[in-house]
Amino acid sequence: MSMNGQTAYVCELAWLPTGELGSEVVVEVDDGRFVRVEPGGRPPDGASRLTGLTLPGFANAHSHAFHRALRGAPITGTGRSGPGAS
Repeated sequence: MSMNGQTAYVCELAWLPTGELGSEVVVEVDDGRFVRVEPGGRPPDGASRLTGLTLPGFANAHSHAFHRALRGAPITGTGRSGPGAS
């Protein structure tokens, strides 16, 4: 359901902010922000159903900072390993 930038979902199972697993969890998002997470709540009409386990989004915290240290370093070897590598 999407009205005025608001979207609603009903999650069959969801990992809750408390760390517990909830069933039939109503999640509402408004303008990209969670405004409601309610286990066993009454969903608004037109809410999209998400089957299976719903997990929160995880931050992409990986980094390529080590590439700065490698910048300009000569490449050695073939980059291959294992049987038949030369």
